[in-house]
Formats: sequence, C-alpha cells, structure tokens
Amino acid sequence: MKNKGATQWIIILVLMAALAFAGWYFFKKSDPDPVTGLKPRVEMAIAHIGDVTDSTIKMELKTLVHNPLPVGMHVKKFNYLVKMNGRTVVEDHYGKPLTINAADSSLLTLPAKVKIKNLREEGDEEAAKGKDSADYHFETILHFEKPFLGKDSLVLEMDKRLPLYRLPMIKMAGYDLKKFGLKESEIVVKVEVANLNPFSLEFQNPAYAMDLGKQKRFAEGAVKGITKVKSKSKDVYEIPLSVSLGKVIKAGAQMIGKGKELPFTFYFKTKIKSENEVLDGSNMNLVMDGELKDIEAFQKNMGRK
Repeated sequence: MKNKGATQWIIILVLMAALAFAGWYFFKKSDPDPVTGLKPRVEMAIAHIGDVTDSTIKMELKTLVHNPLPVGMHVKKFNYLVKMNGRTVVEDHYGKPLTINAADSSLLTLPAKVKIKNLREEGDEEAAKGKDSADYHFETILHFEKPFLGKDSLVLEMDKRLPLYRLPMIKMAGYDLKKFGLKESEIVVKVEVANLNPFSLEFQNPAYAMDLGKQKRFAEGAVKGITKVKSKSKDVYEIPLSVSLGKVIKAGAQMIGKGKELPFTFYFKTKIKSENEVLDGSNMNLVMDGELKDIEAFQKNMGRK
C-alpha cells in the first residue's frame, strides 16, 4: 500500500512538472503556437478622447490582457505606452494590483494624457503625404508580485494600422465693433476653424469669452444649438460677443498706451459631436493668447477687413 501511495505521488509530481514545463515552453517561444496560442497577449485601442485643451488631450485606452496559460498571473503594476509611426505619444503606468486567472482575460480602461504638439506634428507629416491613417504600436510591461514562470516581468506588444485623428484647429481671424450703444455694445470676433478629418464635426452650444489687456471677461457670448464643421474644410465663423460701454471705454484708454500691442486672451468651450466614436462627446476647452496686431496681420493675410 505504501509503494502504491508513493507511486501515485510520483505520478502527480511528474504531471505537475510536465505542466509547468509546457507553460514555460510556450511562454518562452517568440511566436505563439497557432493552435494552442499558449502565450499571454495584449490588445489595446484608443476608446475615447475626453478633454481637449490648448496643450493636452485626455484619452481612454481600452486594454485587454489575455492569459491562456493554466496558471494565474498576479500583477502588482504595469507600464504602458503608445507610439504613432515610431513617435511616443503616450507613456504612463497603472499602479493597482491586477489578477488575471488561468485561461481568462481582464479588460481595463486606462487614462492617458497626450501633448497636442506631438500628435499634431505627426498628423501634419502624414497629412502632407496624403494619408489618413498611421501605424500604432501598443506596449505593456507587466511587473509580477512574484516570479511568473521564472520571470519578474513580461513585455506584451501589438501593432495596428488605425485612423489618424486630427483635432480641429481654431484661430482668431479678426474682430469688428458692430454696434455701439450707451449701455451695451457688440463686438464680432472672427474665428477660423479647420477640420482636416475625413468626417464632419459639430460644436454643441459653443461659448466664447475674451480678456483684453487688464480687463477680464472683456466680452462674452455663446451660440445656441449646433455649429456644423464640414470634413476637410477651413472656414471663418463670425461670433457676436456682448461688451459693456464702460469696458469699451477702458479698452480705448489701454490702447492709447499700448496701441496694437495690447494683449488679449480668447476662450473657446464646446462639446464635440461626431460620427467618429473616438471624438464623439469630447469636451474642448481652448485658450488662445496674442496681441491685437496679430489679429490684424491675420486679417490682412486672409484678405478680410
């Protein structure tokens, strides 16, 4: 009986060793087996662009980590990055513990912040080549609580060709004092909006404000409803802003001292509606700085007065 019990234990140990070896073998292979697929993998995609400011974009990445092995993975943290045509646009980390059971998957929504400068430069380069898509490289580095199949960490990568998302570009194009009254005046601000995407956009209830010199909220206004921006378009929109007579007089006094070098700050806030799911529902909150002479030079170049 003792020999029989010992034999059973030996068989169990041999099976466990064989199972561990099988996991290690498939884990170490550079290419997963096309039949068994016994290798952890990651799938990532840009799910949504949230808040857009004049310098950064907040977005969400949908990340699926799949573990086909017969043992669970206990991750203490992981790093992740996104490259667009070889240029890193997202680099961050997820610091919460994560357990991915054997033969199971875990779906995460990861926050990311992108510098608009990096995204815009790459977008302009690809657009100049007549391309509307880019090569994206997604990478995660999993750090385990304890060694997983002999490793302290694991790098998972994927490459995918995806659309090239272009944010609408907004510039101050001019201004004009349309109405001058004893109580309230109206200044019309001209705004150039460029949408370089192959799909249209809509601005929902866009609101505008302007600081002039030392005067905060010199003028304010809003457009109720929807402002449509066609695909592959660049148009100038006229936005009426109300301003009190007292502020107009103060602005005149400031211009006597600084002239066309009087600084301004222009604020634009709206929610984007689009047929593109990534941009649909995004909030834009832009701040543009300059001097009055910049606007007049822009007007002159545009051939508008």
